[in-house]
This record gives sequence, structure tokens and C-alpha cells, in this order.
Amino acid sequence: MLKVTGVGINFGGLKALDNVSLLVEEGAVCSLIGPNGAGKTTLFNVITGVLRADSGSIEFQGRNMTGLRPFQICQAGIAKTHQLRNNFPNLTVYENIRSGFLKDALSQQERRKRTYEVLKLMKLADKADAVVSNLPPLDSKLVDLGRALATSPKLILLDELIGGLLPSETDQICDIVLDLRDKGYTIFQIGHEMKPIMKTSEKIFVLDRGILIAEGTPQEIRTNPAVLSCYLETEEG
Repeated sequence: MLKVTGVGINFGGLKALDNVSLLVEEGAVCSLIGPNGAGKTTLFNVITGVLRADSGSIEFQGRNMTGLRPFQICQAGIAKTHQLRNNFPNLTVYENIRSGFLKDALSQQERRKRTYEVLKLMKLADKADAVVSNLPPLDSKLVDLGRALATSPKLILLDELIGGLLPSETDQICDIVLDLRDKGYTIFQIGHEMKPIMKTSEKIFVLDRGILIAEGTPQEIRTNPAVLSCYLETEEG
């Protein structure tokens, strides 16, 4: 579904991504891990058109997406949640999720119907009228995910969706990710917490200092010497 080929990007003298290539298969849950500053969010921003790479290409379902603007990539079927809160804080939960449907030409009745379908899927129907700035962290993240779903994506990029949550809340997110996969969505997620990554992923990619150093199944990554060395060096540093 997603093919990243030879992507590189520099910020001044810093090489944030160095010839990164990877494949995300349709219908899978894939994860991108690595130490802080490894280039994970930078890669997501290149995929979604927020940043333009200096080299390489991005293909989505066989279509070259290189150089397209974020709204064009969204229209093609790629959605992204955000590491930092990116909801409309003064709008309600209903209004935030409804905003995702504005990309499609729908009647008011159809837009309302679909909004409530997403609210129910995210278990937020009873909080539809709540102002988003008043929500606890888990619900705020679910609003962000719900708005992404409202854009009718085929591929969803999750940037640290489980970051900063309690263990019980992390389990809820894992269940939602697996449920979305079962409903036919393809998931590509960034994470730092290994337990939920290992629980939900079919394939894991590892970045270190902008270089893809490993890829494989959770078991392969768990025992990969290069990955273990990368994380040990980070902890020692």
C-alpha cells in the first residue's frame, strides 16, 4: 500500500533521514520505532506532505505522491493523528469529528449520520457535546483519531497515539488499533512503549539517526543485535 524509496532530508547540516526505504503492506499494522530524534515523525511528515524530502519518492497504492500537498495526500486516502494535541480546543467533540467530513461533498444529514458512526466507534457518543479542551488525555486522542477516520482514509498514520497514557488506557488504544485493522484499515504507527508495539504489530521498522537499521516481525526485532545496541547506547547516553 505504501512504498517509501530512498527518502532523504536535511535540516541545515543535520541529515534527518538518510536513504530510507520501506514497504507497508495493505491490511497490516506496521510500526516505526527508534530513539528520540531518530527521524520517525520527520518520515511521517514527509509521507503526509508536511515536509518535502530532498531525495527519494513516496508511492501510495501505486500512485506517486512525491511533492503533493497535504490536502491532496489526505484526499488520496492517507490520514494522520498527531503527537501533540491538534484538535480544535474550543469546539465540541461532535464538531471536531464532523470537520473531518468536510473534504467530501455530503448532505448535512449524511454528514451528521457518519459523524455519529465515528463517535460510536470511538466510544465518544455520550461526550459529543463536550468541549474538547475539557477532555482527559485519552478522550482527546480518540477525538484526533476519530477526525482522521472521518476523512475516509485507507492508511492511517498514528504518531505516538499511546504516548502519555495509563496502562489501562494504552490497552484500550491497542484494542481500537486491532479493531480498525479488522475493519480493513491499514495502520502505520510510531511508538516508544515496546509492549503495545509488540502486541499490535505484524512488522516493525527501526530508525536510528535517520537510518533504517532493521525491519522484521516483533520477535525478530526483539532479538536483533543492531536494535539492542541502538537502545543500549541511548540509555547509556
